[in-house]
Amino acid sequence: MGPLLRVVVALLYGAALCAGFAVDMRGRVLSGSRSGLVAQGAAVPARYAGIVLGCRVNGDDPSSCLEERLVKALELYRNGSVRRLLLSGDHGTAGYDEVNAMRMWLLDHGVDPEHVFLDHAGFDTWDSMVRARAVFQVDGAVVVTQGFHLPRAVYLARKAGLDAVGVAADPPGGSSCAGSAVREPFACAKAVFNTVLGASPRFLGPVIPITGSPAASLDRP
Repeated sequence: MGPLLRVVVALLYGAALCAGFAVDMRGRVLSGSRSGLVAQGAAVPARYAGIVLGCRVNGDDPSSCLEERLVKALELYRNGSVRRLLLSGDHGTAGYDEVNAMRMWLLDHGVDPEHVFLDHAGFDTWDSMVRARAVFQVDGAVVVTQGFHLPRAVYLARKAGLDAVGVAADPPGGSSCAGSAVREPFACAKAVFNTVLGASPRFLGPVIPITGSPAASLDRP
């Protein structure tokens, strides 16, 4: 076997090991979240809070992927499945703000502003869940995101100490961001490592109980 062929074989072997590891991590996440995934059309167990995970925005306009999540959150709020909404996303710079775009959309659709809390430092799913428990004192939650992301979100919520169930935001015709599912096996590997290592979110901060006023979580009137 020539030197070049040995390099190719080694690379292929390494790629196969990485792929197998990612699939195994995905399996762990699915196993750890399965009991918390609410089947489409099934009754949603009531929880005090709904956690809506952020996604891309265009200025103050939610992307189609994020709007799917907001539509589902609005449905849960209106039918009484949740009493408060925690919007967790990326507001790491003044020029990019997922959470206020989410809040404005919900207020425009009739949600009581006293029932909407903002987590400006939900930079990834693990940060969102740890901060929901530590900062916002959430005990039980309905997690809202797309179906491909939901097992990982519920898995991380439970590892963060939340009594969590998950509801898929996908509309009947399928989600506009379903293509993002391709990265889930590798994202699941990161999720497992975060829980095993007890990784801390980038920011914590003062406690803002979800049972109180959202005023301290707001940076806009």
